[in-house]
Amino acid sequence: MKKSTLPTRLLALAAAVATAATVAVGGASSAEAAKRPTSTDVSSAKPALSAEAKAAGAAKFGPAATESQTLEAYWTPERMRAAKPAEDDTALASAATAYVQKQQADQKAGRKPVTNDGPVRSADGVASKVFGSASTAGGFAAAYNPNLPYYVPTAYTAGKVFFSKPDGNYVCSGTIVNSEGKDTVWTAGHCVHGGSGGTWHTNWTFVPAYDDDLANPRPYGTWSANQLWSKSAWTGSSDFSQDMGVAIMNTNWGWHIVDYFGGQGLTTNRGKSGVWENAFGYPAESPFDGGNLMQCWGSTSPEWDAWFVWSQTVKIPCDMTRGSSGGGWLYGYNGNWGQLNGVNSRIDRIVGPTIMLSPYFDDDAWGLFNSTRYL
Repeated sequence: MKKSTLPTRLLALAAAVATAATVAVGGASSAEAAKRPTSTDVSSAKPALSAEAKAAGAAKFGPAATESQTLEAYWTPERMRAAKPAEDDTALASAATAYVQKQQADQKAGRKPVTNDGPVRSADGVASKVFGSASTAGGFAAAYNPNLPYYVPTAYTAGKVFFSKPDGNYVCSGTIVNSEGKDTVWTAGHCVHGGSGGTWHTNWTFVPAYDDDLANPRPYGTWSANQLWSKSAWTGSSDFSQDMGVAIMNTNWGWHIVDYFGGQGLTTNRGKSGVWENAFGYPAESPFDGGNLMQCWGSTSPEWDAWFVWSQTVKIPCDMTRGSSGGGWLYGYNGNWGQLNGVNSRIDRIVGPTIMLSPYFDDDAWGLFNSTRYL
């Protein structure tokens, strides 16, 4: 597996930043909970199961197959490997092109992007009740290893997202995030909904620590979703500055997903320039194959700026390819834990990408968090 090797990735600097800001382990503060206005600019739906998935579930587990059993039966290792990166959808590519063209037209016309800045807001991460919170496991150091073992926190709080659209099966990446409800997985908006003119995805599932080097590529099973959420500006208008999605997961073996694996924290309003981020995902195109969790890191900057006006999207240097959509950007990452401060949304080009872009996590992201944290 190829390691991401852009020259801007400086290990010493990354280590210094990581140790300077580590996530606290615990629940979201009561003070923050008291400031919990839910957003009106979000939408949600229960993900449906396709007829093909139901047939697979019935064939393997009988007519009374549960939702989790149905998805486990449908998402065979072969189907998971064959799933296409979400970015392969031509409608999504067209939406990205239209978004960039609108940004350029707005700049030329002097129209400023709508901002929703606020004070720095943070919710703490929490360690697993099953695995503990050790910084190393099995003698392997977790930090900055692009092929993270499946049994370290960064790996098992990340995973692959699988879903279906009318034209086939697709894949994204996702991150378990701590919340009062203990059931949230964050990803990109386009990994839960098709955007303008699209629909909510079906057969939606999350596979923590997916690793196709293992005999069983899903070492911790298949987790089904009870609800999918995104910003209305994404579902209605394919606004990439709002390309954020949340899945509310069902329990598995009686466990809430955050209790079982732990969850990363979340933070917003950290600024658009000079913020050190560690980005994770499952890039699926050459030189990667989608089988392992990969990592980029670097300092943020706005996608564009002009005359003291900045985009509502930010970028870091990164050569992860399509398939990494939805993977988390961790602020204050200490080799295991951090705070989600972005999600992989777009790359600058298909072949040989040099940057990864995310919606800027401001109060829009905090509103989505508030709307889903108690579910």
